[in-house]
Amino acid sequence: MPINCLWDMQEPIIITEDSEPYLFLEEDTPDIQPEPQADSGPHPWKVIIVDDDPEVHRTTRATLVDFVFQDRRLHFVSAFSAQEGREVIKDNPDAAIIVLDVVMESEQSGLYLVKHIRQELGNRYVRILIRTGQPGIAPEKSVIVDYDINGFLDKSDLTIQRFYTAIITCLRSYCDIIRLEETNIALKEEIERRIKAEKAMIEKERQAAIGLAIAQIIHGTKNILNALQGGRYIINVALAEHNIELLKEGWGVTELGISRMETLTADLLNVSRTGKLELRPGSVNDLVREVTQPFQASVTASEVEVITELEDTLPVFAFDYKALHTALMNLVANAIDACKDKKYENNERARVVIRTHSRVVGLANIEVSDNGCGIRQSDIENIFTMFYSTKYLNGNGLGLPITKKVVQEHGGELTVGSKRGLGTTFSIELPTNK
Repeated sequence: MPINCLWDMQEPIIITEDSEPYLFLEEDTPDIQPEPQADSGPHPWKVIIVDDDPEVHRTTRATLVDFVFQDRRLHFVSAFSAQEGREVIKDNPDAAIIVLDVVMESEQSGLYLVKHIRQELGNRYVRILIRTGQPGIAPEKSVIVDYDINGFLDKSDLTIQRFYTAIITCLRSYCDIIRLEETNIALKEEIERRIKAEKAMIEKERQAAIGLAIAQIIHGTKNILNALQGGRYIINVALAEHNIELLKEGWGVTELGISRMETLTADLLNVSRTGKLELRPGSVNDLVREVTQPFQASVTASEVEVITELEDTLPVFAFDYKALHTALMNLVANAIDACKDKKYENNERARVVIRTHSRVVGLANIEVSDNGCGIRQSDIENIFTMFYSTKYLNGNGLGLPITKKVVQEHGGELTVGSKRGLGTTFSIELPTNK
């Protein structure tokens, strides 16, 4: 009485209770013939059989002669030893399944071949199906754990249905791996394409920025040159007329041009600085005192009052003293200029206040506030853009971009709040635990 029936065939293969379980078929099987390639239709699944028993090759081919999966048939390639298997597998890297015996030239030839396939050939796609008639030499549990295989079949109790199920499982696994690999390749290509496009865009923006920077530098230099030429003209006239007062005026104009050129050169060096910060523990309060002292000494009480309000409990932390000094100097100088541009009434005095505090653990704050002319909202959106200046000939548009760059390099944040006609506050927030 039949107990198992293979998938639909023109002449189904029947397993009976008294059938040889390993050979699958009772009748003789045909001699091994080269597998013909179909002239049309889907490309067949390639299956490599590595076994030193010719009968195994015959029964495998006969059993799966009408096998179809996803509208694709099977194409068999035979190897009758592990050594021959090495060559066959190397020549057929697109094989989907390897049906592999264990005991051939030696008791573990097949297992050595598994390592060769995975490690030396680097083939992680092909599904390896171990089929052995001596499971005592290669126990299933040990082989499954120690070797990268995808199925274990014992010839002594192998049925067509089990063999069929194993082949289907391996092919489905192979399809999943191939699809995943194709997806990975497509994803990698897309990432590479995007990286290439982004690099091209960055390079384009960089070239545009360089062009803009050069144009702005030339513009700033031209203004300074005009001042120097004006000073030279006045000096030449004064020398020709022996006019000392006119000579002093010309020299004053020339000194102003030289000063602006020095400032522009220093700012360009600061904004182009790419080296790492020199972080050393220090006191922000000491830094504020050092920055404000020259302004307090040079600005008379009738012009701008410079005041410091420093929190004594501000923690000592690491920062780049020179870089932060430059940043804070820019903010204080801008605040003083903003006060000078405003006309005060009703006994109101121009004031710049520099405060320090630490209201949140792990953060230190420096605020530079003034009661000057304030900043227009349209200008606030652009003040951190390189070469953008509201001071016209008196500024080069680099001070605030430099300040923001320094603060960000410290892992901090620079913000601004302003009301037209009332004043402006710039706030620096720095991490103290960096």
